[in-house]
Amino acid sequence: MANDDMPFVAIVGGIWQLTPAVADDARKTAQEIGAALAAAGMGLVVYFSDDASLEPHVVAGYVKALPQGIGANSIRMRFAESQRDLVKFPEQTTRGELFEPQLFPGQDWEAPFYRSLVDSNGVDAVLLMAGARSTLIAGQIALARPLPVLAVDKFDGSARFIRTELATSTKDYPSSATHSTTQSVTWLRNKCRERATQREEARQRELKYLKATSQKKKTIWAAGAFLALLVAIFFGVARVPAPANYTFLMLGALIAAGATGAVVRSVLSGAEETAPTTSLLLGGVAGFVVGLAYLVPQWVGAPGVLEPSATVVVATDKIRFVSAVLVSISAGVGFDTVFARLKKQAEDQPITA
Repeated sequence: MANDDMPFVAIVGGIWQLTPAVADDARKTAQEIGAALAAAGMGLVVYFSDDASLEPHVVAGYVKALPQGIGANSIRMRFAESQRDLVKFPEQTTRGELFEPQLFPGQDWEAPFYRSLVDSNGVDAVLLMAGARSTLIAGQIALARPLPVLAVDKFDGSARFIRTELATSTKDYPSSATHSTTQSVTWLRNKCRERATQREEARQRELKYLKATSQKKKTIWAAGAFLALLVAIFFGVARVPAPANYTFLMLGALIAAGATGAVVRSVLSGAEETAPTTSLLLGGVAGFVVGLAYLVPQWVGAPGVLEPSATVVVATDKIRFVSAVLVSISAGVGFDTVFARLKKQAEDQPITA
């Protein structure tokens, strides 16, 4: 099976415009390229199988160089609906496990051809040799993306024009006059590794930016929840309302305490498991339920402000208020932690019948 880190090279070119003698040399060179790509551990993306195209000759050399049992799905075939019965390589009859066909729902062959070059999960590099208009367009698309491009200048065609353009901007760009086929393919493999490293660094920078943005949002939500909790504590301890309103203030404080605990836990962990609004909601519910469960047994023995005859809020009620708030904060922290772990397990658990 193809490795996840295997770079896939789009094979683009044609030899129909070459003279018979030069075309025979081009077929031989294409087979050498295929063998070198196999030895370098690179996969292929191919589009046509007729003898006038570059692909069947590269595939022939590639398959011949691969030992039995190695390289499953390392040759990706991309073609349109109209080519269903036209794109077929002789090697598919003996090494069918190497080929991964993908049919594009359309009649125009150019759609799957050009679109594959901009598919970030389909093509990692492009190899050009000879060819005409479509090779020139494919080369320009690859350069604009940008992708590592190896343009073979040994034969006439559009690949030579692309190679001239690349040689003026790339130091030590390989040439058929100075580099062997193996050296050129090694250069392409190294360029793929460099690009993979650059993409990973860009991904890490993006993740850091998203994490910093998320942390900023969480901090703002945590500050807001904590401010609401401070206001509730202030009126619950210092500026006490009438006993009839004290119960509602206490229940509101439980919600604020749970929400504060959940969002603060999310900020301190620095993780992205739960959105801040979700932490607020879950923490508030947990704080309310757990805090109320803590208060009910105490109210049964000593109703305090729940007594119809109560006229003032005594010290015992204030202590009970603060204790319930502390319990609700812990409940918010614990519930958000458990929820994050359950969500992570659910994401990792494979879906089965």
